[in-house]
Amino acid sequence: MDLKQALILIFAGIGGTLGFSLIFRMRKKLIVWSLLGAALTLGVYVLCLATMQHAFFQNLFPALAGALYAEVTAKLTKSPATQYLACAIIPLVPGGGLYYTMYHFVTGDLDAFHAQLTQTARVAAGLAVGIMLVSVLMHQLRRHSYRELAKQTEE
Repeated sequence: MDLKQALILIFAGIGGTLGFSLIFRMRKKLIVWSLLGAALTLGVYVLCLATMQHAFFQNLFPALAGALYAEVTAKLTKSPATQYLACAIIPLVPGGGLYYTMYHFVTGDLDAFHAQLTQTARVAAGLAVGIMLVSVLMHQLRRHSYRELAKQTEE
């Protein structure tokens, strides 16, 4: 992928995220943060496309970056992380892969169906594992900080 294609991908993703943010009526002051999350996620995705061969890892690292960005931004803006996470991840959702998987199934091309299903499952698994890892890590950090706070108040 050359620089022109990468920039088109990033700006198209930002545009899609803007539309997603407006449709779901995000507060205007938070939309900029969401667009930055989408740009970060897509930037990491472009780097992973250039350096990795497996679809799972090409989507795992952008999902990690997007989920971590969502958690940090949620703390800074005192808003739910879910809205930032959805906006950061939406450009990576394999909508085309799902469409072509079903298309090959309906047309009876089972070899193409199986190949497309495998590819789409790898993408979805990479996204899910990345989000889940950050979510579990943040939960454990919050739990640990609550325990430390409780110990300090007891003393």
